[in-house]
Amino acid sequence: MGSEKITSHFKGSKSGRRSSTGKGKAKAVARVEDDDENTEEAKYLSILKTFDMTTKYGPALGLTRMERWERAEKLNLDPPADVYKILTEHDEDGKFTECVWERMV
Repeated sequence: MGSEKITSHFKGSKSGRRSSTGKGKAKAVARVEDDDENTEEAKYLSILKTFDMTTKYGPALGLTRMERWERAEKLNLDPPADVYKILTEHDEDGKFTECVWERMV
């Protein structure tokens, strides 16, 4: 090898950078959007898990989160409004509707 530069062994432009076709940028934007969605989803699931773990709202097994929230509301236990909002926005997705204990017990 001697005094050759390592970049001389790789194909590409002289600067060592790939040509800009825009594809890389689109993939990076898509990854950022996916990360934002995953971060938001993780935040929502954390809020719901806290709701599941809070005994103040009564037993959680055998009920969907919405059923538990509605029961707590009916009993004037003041369940969190953000939990209701999350549940109504994601009412078709099992990971949002099922109590965290459902798959563990």
